Amino acid sequence: MSARDPFATFLARMDALGFKPSSVLGQNFLLDPSLHRFLADLAGPALVDTAVEIGVGLGFLTRELAARAGRVVAVEIDGRLLQLAREDLAAAANIEWVHGDALAGAGRSLHPAIAAAAPAAADGRVLLVANLPYAVSGPLLAEVCALPVLPARAVLLVQKELAQRVAAPAGSPDYGGLAALLQALYVPRLVRDVSPQVFRPRPKVVSAVLELERRPDSPLAAQPAAARRNFGVFVRQLFQQRRKALRTTLPAAVAAAGLPPVAWPDAVLQGRAEQADADTIASWWATAVAAAS
Repeated sequence: MSARDPFATFLARMDALGFKPSSVLGQNFLLDPSLHRFLADLAGPALVDTAVEIGVGLGFLTRELAARAGRVVAVEIDGRLLQLAREDLAAAANIEWVHGDALAGAGRSLHPAIAAAAPAAADGRVLLVANLPYAVSGPLLAEVCALPVLPARAVLLVQKELAQRVAAPAGSPDYGGLAALLQALYVPRLVRDVSPQVFRPRPKVVSAVLELERRPDSPLAAQPAAARRNFGVFVRQLFQQRRKALRTTLPAAVAAAGLPPVAWPDAVLQGRAEQADADTIASWWATAVAAAS
């Protein structure tokens, strides 16, 4: 594959297509080649792996992933950007280009091409690697938990505030439903901050590299996608009134998940959702599921 052209070349090609970056779509291009390599190396794809990239942009990160992974599923909502990326990476035969919204599935679930992603070989993994648009990062991460094949690792460039919320411990001000959902399946790690200076246009906030490593000890990870989606419903309902006593919120969460009532011990019902870590919440879910069987 040939060396990447300078960004000025891409600017001229974008101008020729009448393209202007959209703040609504979060079109901030990461320009630093060392960061593209850093993200790809941190994800660590091998030839047996499939890397899913959401928000391809001009294909700078796609280039690095295609050089390492056996297969790349590259998703981009803007057809003009996808055209430029495809032209630039025409020599890469292991890229599956997908033109569409990453949340184009039924009920704003993930695009069918993402849901269908499978390892490139029998002993491979699915990895998620992306510079995510800020506006959809939270909903998208929640949907990742319900994928048929859970990514073994996710390496994501997101708004730092979101990364802090995902990694927040129970009882902290930043801890919420998204953290509880993701931490039941993954170990989150804030790897490094990324300055607005390396983007064009420059965002008004600091970004961060967030790593999610799938937990080998998570009982939920082995559950079918439908069960994990229902767990997400349970968690979202539980945190709608996170500061209220579980005497009120836990039965409501069980009902929202379509499960029959459970006789909870008083010691549980006196607590609050915001104080419970992901494993505790997952144990409540397991109790409710077991009681229904």
